[in-house]
Amino acid sequence: MIGAGSGGLGAARRAAMFGKKVAMVESKEIGGTCVNVGCVPKKVMFNAANFIDDTHLFADYGVTGLENVKIDFPTFKKNRDAYIQRLNTIYHKNVDNSGV
Repeated sequence: MIGAGSGGLGAARRAAMFGKKVAMVESKEIGGTCVNVGCVPKKVMFNAANFIDDTHLFADYGVTGLENVKIDFPTFKKNRDAYIQRLNTIYHKNVDNSGV
């Protein structure tokens, strides 16, 4: 099996479940493009931007003190990257537990 993205992971684990010997080859991080540099980081960034953009709506709900909301980008990036690393760890455990 070549590639440890979503498709490769699913196919490898399913084949192992049916008793096949499976090896996986990945040149980068497990999880593929979507998890590591595509869909997941993009959604985390998009959600943060939406939260900040929506702070002007909070006044209608009686929330105050959010007039100068700012993001500490280095902390945000560190936490985003840690979230992706947690996903990678989960994928590694799933692959190991599947016998791939």
